[in-house]
Amino acid sequence: MACVFCTIFCVQINFENPMEVSFYHVAEGNLIPSIIRLLEKAYLSGQRCIFFSPVEERVKLVDKILWTFSTNAFIPHGDKSLGFCEQQPIYFTSQFENPNDAKTLVLVDTLDHKKPGNFEKIVLIFEEKQQAENANLIYDDLKKNGENVNYWKQTPNGWEKQQ
Repeated sequence: MACVFCTIFCVQINFENPMEVSFYHVAEGNLIPSIIRLLEKAYLSGQRCIFFSPVEERVKLVDKILWTFSTNAFIPHGDKSLGFCEQQPIYFTSQFENPNDAKTLVLVDTLDHKKPGNFEKIVLIFEEKQQAENANLIYDDLKKNGENVNYWKQTPNGWEKQQ
């Protein structure tokens, strides 16, 4: 195992079970709509997902918006208060847990856990300059170690993959 540490994120990589790590650098002021679009993308992939933020207010806000974001679409999701945790396609939490045996972990804000679990994909979403600087350091370290990493930056024309 190799660890990549920084003040914003901590990602532990298990080289026997490599994962994909995707970084999404959101344009200023566009965080919540971007989270909704990326959660929709995760849902449509057919894999179970965890949405994690250590900020309970953020979890509640994204949960509330996801219930009402579109009159034409619905993304099933839930949290501990709704029950049926193991059946939720997208599980919302501010406590690090994986009751739905998700393979995708979507992170917003910070991650202070050294062991993110046995995920196939980790998605890091951030917008602030300091977070972007720290995410770039993690990205560079992971890439140097040969990990499967992607870095996407939001532009007025959509998401552009960075090299």
